[in-house]
Amino acid sequence: MFSNTLDGIHFMLPTPFRDSGEVDPNPYDRLVGAAARAGCRGVVCLGVMGEAHRLTDSERSQVLASVIAAAQKHKGSGGSLTVTAGISSESNRVAALRAKEAKAAGATAVMAAPARLAKPNPQSTYGYYAAIAEASDLPLVVQDLPEQTGVHMDPQFIAKLNAEFPTAKYLKLEDPPTPPKITRVLAATGKKMSVFGGLGGAFLFEELRRGAAGTMTGFAYPEVLVAVYRRMSEGDTEGARDVFYRWLPLIRYENSAGIGLSIRKHIMARRGFLDQAAVRVPTPAIDNETREELEDILAHMDLDVSKL
Repeated sequence: MFSNTLDGIHFMLPTPFRDSGEVDPNPYDRLVGAAARAGCRGVVCLGVMGEAHRLTDSERSQVLASVIAAAQKHKGSGGSLTVTAGISSESNRVAALRAKEAKAAGATAVMAAPARLAKPNPQSTYGYYAAIAEASDLPLVVQDLPEQTGVHMDPQFIAKLNAEFPTAKYLKLEDPPTPPKITRVLAATGKKMSVFGGLGGAFLFEELRRGAAGTMTGFAYPEVLVAVYRRMSEGDTEGARDVFYRWLPLIRYENSAGIGLSIRKHIMARRGFLDQAAVRVPTPAIDNETREELEDILAHMDLDVSKL
């Protein structure tokens, strides 16, 4: 099913915290193992979902080491699980150093969203990615996430990165509406850049129909995303649609703005992937009413992934 590329489903990992607020590395074996059993191509750590911006440098190193050790232990559908490490920073120098550290630690690829800018400045953003490309020869996933960064990258600019930096092979597209932009990016790059979706998998079916190479997201049932991807890869569009539509109520609710990470962690704790659903303040936690709503959705869904 998988080639030597990153094409496929990548499970975005949360950072497990103890109730005391400390990083808890113990659940990574279960999280990565779940990705392997689901048939994921790889895992991604130190992204927005991993609350990377709330971690110290030493915690980042601890997380990356734990994830790589777990990935070396578990095997996915394509053999060894890939590990994509988030290296986003507000500084060209720091992002470049993180790229070097990721390679030294044994990561497969790096992912970087642009540094935040008060005003549009494509030249500055280009320089940011140039610094990363010069620092490491690891494949680079350009993360298009304007809601978080305030940086809007048009398809022509993305194509310029792809054409001029040999490592800029991949795009994680989280600039909605994503399906139309996938079409434009593939056209601008001559399909030389693989495009991944995100956004909780909310548009996975449509993204794959537009030519996406997969998705990088943390939906708490990665088996579902793999099932949709597999059916689409086999040409079974109707089967992929059926699986996607059946799980859409949970995908929708888990994707709730602001509290989606807390919802996701609660589901992962419910599945035994995490010991606690703690998030790091000021990341918002869900209230009792939201937990009741979540349980109501789960109670009315067929959650038997063995049927996929």
